[in-house]
Amino acid sequence: MTSAAPNILLVVLDSTRAKNTSLHDYERKTTPFLDQFSENATLYTQARAPGMTSYPSHASIFTGMEVKEHGAHDLLTHQLDPTSTIWHTLSEEHGYTTGVFSDNVNLTGDKSLKSCFDHVVGRRGRLFPKADDPDIFFNSPEYLENNNKRSKYIDFLTHCLRSDRPIRGLANGAAKQLSLSLSSSRLEQQLDHSADRFLNPFYSWIDSQNGPWAACLNLMDTHLPFYPAKEYDLWGGKELQQKQADLDPTSWKVYGEQVSWEDWNAFENIYDGTIRQVDSYLEDLVTELEEREILDETLLVITSDHGEGFGEYSRVRPDFPIAGHIVGLHESLLHVPLIVSYPNQSYGREVSDAATLRCFPEAVKAAVEGEWDGNEFVPDRPVVASASTIDHKKKNAQRAGKFCDDIDPYGGEIQAVYKNETGSVKKYLKWDDNAVTVEIKDAHTATVIDQDNAHEVVTDVFDRYSDLGVSSHQDRINNRTLEHLESLGYV
Repeated sequence: MTSAAPNILLVVLDSTRAKNTSLHDYERKTTPFLDQFSENATLYTQARAPGMTSYPSHASIFTGMEVKEHGAHDLLTHQLDPTSTIWHTLSEEHGYTTGVFSDNVNLTGDKSLKSCFDHVVGRRGRLFPKADDPDIFFNSPEYLENNNKRSKYIDFLTHCLRSDRPIRGLANGAAKQLSLSLSSSRLEQQLDHSADRFLNPFYSWIDSQNGPWAACLNLMDTHLPFYPAKEYDLWGGKELQQKQADLDPTSWKVYGEQVSWEDWNAFENIYDGTIRQVDSYLEDLVTELEEREILDETLLVITSDHGEGFGEYSRVRPDFPIAGHIVGLHESLLHVPLIVSYPNQSYGREVSDAATLRCFPEAVKAAVEGEWDGNEFVPDRPVVASASTIDHKKKNAQRAGKFCDDIDPYGGEIQAVYKNETGSVKKYLKWDDNAVTVEIKDAHTATVIDQDNAHEVVTDVFDRYSDLGVSSHQDRINNRTLEHLESLGYV
């Protein structure tokens, strides 16, 4: 492969915020591998997600458009035109084969962003990790090259009966089907939906490629519910995981006082364990790329689509705490890790200017053309972010009404603008008529400053954007996808 056709790999650590990574000087050693890997890569220390939930944020990452431009706030109401994405450009103009691997219903569920990709590996379940894995079987080169006309389920049945653990292998297959129709925290606790579930199918897929490939790995280890494996659950423990299963928490239950703020805050301890877990899987991923001798031929982007709130108070509405990622544009939701290993990069670099994940297509184009300079995620205009509150997500409004007596606090227009200053970044934040300016030093230090033009700055910047017409009204999605969204607290 020549330098003109590098592989493209976007790894999204769903719901991972910068603040809780040792990469950003967190007190707990949650990302030892990323700490080391960043020494020979480009670390953007002030990277921001364009939105605070999966669907709009991924839509911006894929298209290079701001949320206000693509208008895709919710899987339930809008469908993004796949031809507007960088994946389509890579496939149609550069001959790439594209794939997405994730448990995220917004990426691989019914009528989701999976239409942007050639190959899709989605939601699965596995009860017995050492028995036959339906994902690995259905995505192995052997099966992909098989042209027989039998049902794939018959093929898997035959495969299991020839294995050392036929009953457990068949149980994994049954659990996979069950996970498509049922979703609950107790079931999630039994089913393995860690990164390992998608790394092995990904390896099989790239091994079967004869030309350049481009893929998105969205890893859900760090997304609610938080169930780190025992070896990574360093700060939580079995009892806390069991409490989580018993409470079946969602952000709306916290705001509706069905789950206490004390309990919700405590879950940050097992959340940290999930970050430690996915960091270990990232080490496995990079090792596999190195052993295949393709790391230097790959644009590897490791980031997150948004963060998570554990009770931090809004600075624009000081009496409003943040739970999960359903309301607000707090730094806990927007400040995300961003490490980029450019093709043939041989040195480490740190970029402290405000950066945005929206620039992912620009980084891809620069890598494909062999003209990257390491500043691709720093735009030539202000970095912006938009909230997708209940005003944009009608089903979320219904969900809020189920648990909360008053849903007015969870709506309104929330927008943020970031501008570089010497040694810091200024954030101009507007929530309806309320506005505030925040000076940000790093992932742990931010201060409201006495500057009264925040409303004017935000309005002026956002007035420059308009809807570009790349999203259409979404038809009804099936109950399976709706139930999965509900189990995650989205609806």
